[in-house]
Amino acid sequence: MRLVLPGLAVLALALSGCGGGDNDYLDAEPGSEEPGSEEPGGEAVSAVAAVYPLAWVAQQVAPEADVEFLGSGSAEAHDLELTPGQRQAIEGSDVVLYLGDIGYQAQVEETTAAAGGEIVNTSAIAGDDRIPATSADPHAHEDEDNAHAHAEAVFDPHVWFDPWIMAEVAMQTGEAFAAADPDKAGTYRANARGVGETLLGTRDDIEELLDQDCRFDEAIVSHAAYGYLLEPYGHTQHAVDSLASGEGGASGGELAKLVTEIEENGFESVLAEPVDGRADTEAVARETGTEVLDIYPLDVVVEEHEAQGYPALLRAQAETFATALGCN
Repeated sequence: MRLVLPGLAVLALALSGCGGGDNDYLDAEPGSEEPGSEEPGGEAVSAVAAVYPLAWVAQQVAPEADVEFLGSGSAEAHDLELTPGQRQAIEGSDVVLYLGDIGYQAQVEETTAAAGGEIVNTSAIAGDDRIPATSADPHAHEDEDNAHAHAEAVFDPHVWFDPWIMAEVAMQTGEAFAAADPDKAGTYRANARGVGETLLGTRDDIEELLDQDCRFDEAIVSHAAYGYLLEPYGHTQHAVDSLASGEGGASGGELAKLVTEIEENGFESVLAEPVDGRADTEAVARETGTEVLDIYPLDVVVEEHEAQGYPALLRAQAETFATALGCN
């Protein structure tokens, strides 16, 4: 069961396939509502986003807004340390999009509590669809002495790998901009509908890739960021960095166990991010003769990837998993 906020109820009904009949709210063309007029010389509405997919949503819903992505230039978004300027931006922004109070970006969460603008809380929107952090990787706590170092978060924060949730986020973002800038409320809501429909199409593409009788039902990944992408289709992830007991990486014994699992199951590839767990994953690949496939967590992106856009990047990650799982 999906928890849906009131402003998202119509879109959620359409996503579930239970709506039936005509729906003027969803069927209206972008811009068909009266958008009003912007005061000449008025300041552009401002927004701050904690991770790249949220920044993309904000930019699509409000193309003329000044959108600041807090993780720009960072290697990863976890435990992001804010500059004084970023704190001021959050506190003074018209719209703030963040992952919620889940222990993933402590400084962002603390500063957002003092923000005066409209807040889009992704965790609250996800509701009952959130994955507990302790079950993001079912192997992470088989040995309590090897607890995953990034398991502080209450919920798995990587909700952007679920396009259903992100479609709901887009609708809520439209409402947030409409409240912050009422003169253009119709435009924001129409744009939000368009984003939601785009993400619906992305969800259909992912389902076609992963909702099949694949050769494997588990993927070996460097970092447990992909539960929202895999779990709806019956697949799991085994994260190499979940074997680490500290900053020094996984022990030789733990890696040996993983090597045995890979060889016994006949896995032909492992998936590695640019940063988290990559060195150990490459070591395992060398030992087992498996191929290393590149994947990206999408919390932050390089310029080349940003040009492709969030839906295309999300689809590309699904394609890589389909290859690793033997779905194609």
